[in-house]
Amino acid sequence: MTRALIFAAGAAAGFVAGTRAGRETYDKLLGRSNELWHNPAVQEKVIPAVQDKVTEAAGVVKEKAPHLQETVGGLAEKVTHRGGSGQHSSTGSGSGSATSESTPATDEPTRPPASPGDQPRPPE
Repeated sequence: MTRALIFAAGAAAGFVAGTRAGRETYDKLLGRSNELWHNPAVQEKVIPAVQDKVTEAAGVVKEKAPHLQETVGGLAEKVTHRGGSGQHSSTGSGSGSATSESTPATDEPTRPPASPGDQPRPPE
């Protein structure tokens, strides 16, 4: 019992000493990395590189946006006009004009179709 108590005390003391030394090393490393990051020579290299990547990403987004809009619009059309699932009724409380840009005719939230093994969900 005494040996276990001495071992536990030694382990606790080692843990505390190691944690303090580790924290000091971490703080030094953090300070040096901040100094390096804020160095004007580093910033002269980093800022143009980041701006180039942002410009490149903006071009890709502008290129892909029309296709994404068509895809999302098509999926929204499928969801709002899905027939026979019982989730949306063909008559609703909407304004009567159904376009691809309108919301579903009911105020019910849309739910994914049930899988064969799923239990029916109660209304929310």
